[in-house]
Order: sequence, then C-alpha cells, then structure tokens
Amino acid sequence: MDRHTLKIANGKNHVHHDMVIATHGFLSSGQSLDPIADLLTTAGYECAVWEYPSLRGSILSHASRLVGLIQAAMARPDIRRIHFVAHSMGGIIVRAAIAQSRMETLAKNQCGRLLMLAPPNKGSWLTRLPLGPFASQFPQLVELSEKEDSLVNRLPRLQRFDVGVIAAQNDWIVSQTATHLDGQRDHAVVPTSHQRLVQHPQAIEMTLRFLERGQLHESDAHETAGPTIPFQPLSHAHDTTVTEHSASNGRRAA
Repeated sequence: MDRHTLKIANGKNHVHHDMVIATHGFLSSGQSLDPIADLLTTAGYECAVWEYPSLRGSILSHASRLVGLIQAAMARPDIRRIHFVAHSMGGIIVRAAIAQSRMETLAKNQCGRLLMLAPPNKGSWLTRLPLGPFASQFPQLVELSEKEDSLVNRLPRLQRFDVGVIAAQNDWIVSQTATHLDGQRDHAVVPTSHQRLVQHPQAIEMTLRFLERGQLHESDAHETAGPTIPFQPLSHAHDTTVTEHSASNGRRAA
C-alpha cells in the first residue's frame, strides 16, 4: 500500500503553496535526496520524497505508482503548482508518470518545473553491458537502452513543464550528451560523479534557483564562483517553522 509523509515548511503560509515531488535513481534511495529536500523545505516548499524499488519492476510500472501521488496532489486545492526533482532513472519515471497522468492536459495551471539530475534522456551506456539470461530480471535497463526504439527515446515531449538538466562531469553511467532533453530550458554541468551529484552544493543551489527562477545559472554566463545561496541548518533557518518530520525520519512517499 502506498504511503506518503510530507514535510511542510512555513506552516502559517501553507494554505496556498507549491509542492515538490522528488525521487531518486537506480541503486539508490530517498535518503540520497535529503540535502535537496531539506533546502527546498526550508525555502517554503512542501516536499514529498517518493521511493521505489529500483532493482525490481519496470520504469512504466513505477510510473504507474507515481501517478497516484500526482493525482492526489492535483486534487488538492491548496497546491498552486507541482514541481519535480529527480535523479538519474527517477527522471525518466517522472516523465513517464506525467504522460500517464495526463497532467499537462488536466491540470495545466498546476504544471511547474522539472529539474533533472544526470538523467539518461537519450539512454545510458550502462545498458550496453550483456546481461545474458538475467535480462528479463532488469526490464528497466532495456527501457533505458540507447536504441532509437527504446522506451526512453519514445517518451512524449513535455509541453507545459519548464525543464532544467544538471549533468555530472565525471559520469560513467550517463554521458553528458545523453542528459539533454528536447525543449529543455537550461542545462549545466557540475564537476562531480553521477551518484554524488545529488549532494553537491552547486547542484543543490542550482536546483533551488531553477525551481524559483527557471534558470540554473546566476546570470547568462556560466558560474565560476562558489554557491551564492546561503545554506542553513533547519534548526537555525530564519523565520522558518518546520513541522511534522525531519529528513531522517519522515518525508517519504513509497
């Protein structure tokens, strides 16, 4: 049975607010997104970290489950816009779930922004590894194939969501070229690895900036300096009231 526990910031202003649904990648868990989710919560977003068993099931089956959470958010009158933050394969699941939910048709005004971290939008070279008799146990790798007729290369183009993509410079799972998505609004490369990207300060800063302003960089020129958005522990954040659950024991949707 699905469950989701939401972490709400700025409780006095929660009557109308934006929601972020965040999800992890292959061989990972929702805990990897805690640094991003904590910052988004502190900034005033309602954040739901949605988990799935990445080693089991297909991308389409996971997307079907995520649709339930999307539909629940769409039905809530207190949610102005719904955004997504997704790492790696999670980004493909989100794209498939948006298509399955028909959100861009049924809830046009609630479509916000999608920030993708190292997404295999054109497939992953990891899928070149021969699986032999084990291929049927990893349907997600077939769906992420670099072949033109694979699932990831046949997903429909997003029409209402602003898309930002952050690639990892030292990524042996997804090439920088494969992260690009047709119609993307902005793209950036951060000097880190595929798995560490979600916890890199620059990537976290860019995530918040994109959700707030629709751009990854501080200006048109690529950033050369360090992070400019101050990172504060939740317990010391100015004028922010956090209720319900901390990152370590709550804010999960599975």
